Amino acid sequence: MSLIVSHESALCYWLTKTGDECVPDYSDVRTLARATASMGEVRDAPLPVGYSEKRPLHVLVADQQSLRSLHQVKTHLFGGRLPPGSLCELSGANYVSSPEFTFLQASAGRSLIELLELGYYLCGSFSIDERGRGYTGQRAPLTTPEDIARFLDSADGAYGVRKARSALRYLLPNAASPMEVLLVLAFVLPPRLGGWGFPEIQVNQRIDVDEHLRVIAESDFFVGDIYLPSVNGDVEYDSEEFHTGRWRADHTQARRNVLEVMNVKTMSATWSQISDFEKFRTFIWMVKERFGIAHRTFTPQEVAAQTNLYEYLTDFSRKLF
Repeated sequence: MSLIVSHESALCYWLTKTGDECVPDYSDVRTLARATASMGEVRDAPLPVGYSEKRPLHVLVADQQSLRSLHQVKTHLFGGRLPPGSLCELSGANYVSSPEFTFLQASAGRSLIELLELGYYLCGSFSIDERGRGYTGQRAPLTTPEDIARFLDSADGAYGVRKARSALRYLLPNAASPMEVLLVLAFVLPPRLGGWGFPEIQVNQRIDVDEHLRVIAESDFFVGDIYLPSVNGDVEYDSEEFHTGRWRADHTQARRNVLEVMNVKTMSATWSQISDFEKFRTFIWMVKERFGIAHRTFTPQEVAAQTNLYEYLTDFSRKLF
């Protein structure tokens, strides 16, 4: 028999995975016929996530008879054959929902914005801690929007696919921190969903340095946090964690000078500039002004959506799983 870790437990497994941990292989298993959920087997299994009555273990089962109400285990029904790429291998005969399947599972009971945030974390290059929030370091992205789209195509008709596809319209890869997720969503979302409707953006993409400037840049290229190709503009989030100290300050200023000489317009976001909604709104106005992007007037409903998005993404007591 097999345990198949899913839903909130799968989110915990994936979002806390650090850069020095291995990523399990995808499995070719396409059925839940051997899935189990007994407490005895749960206790004996070498599982990669903790569980308790307050944070139960979430697992998949194949039929109504296997659904159980247990203090430390929550079962979820998935009937029929699994789409390709649904499971990844754990130790023994146990599995975890793949990042793509976990994204689909997350669509149940979550708003579009909540689901989209999780998508940015799954497609991002950073990990969080086991409390379900924060930042613990860099790692390779777990999946991509393209891989999620292919998975959803193979899962057509499954519960949650429609909402998951709607979220994919605004999902970009490679965000490197929760603050970058805030900025990217504010830029990419339309005003009705709480954003400012910026032109196309790219997240943490390569910007080649002109050859004669590389001695100052000390690199052949930079990685632009949020790059807008249509206006040749780059927005950087300068966190205190990574941009303090003399060397860091010198490197940041040299980078900014080189980009400006290359006619890449730059703006730097710091927490002090975006620490409340009015500051955040003013900072975005400054970005549009600097990059030559037309300003527009927002309706009261759009301002309310923008306020709600900001307050949601800056609620640091919130947990993702």
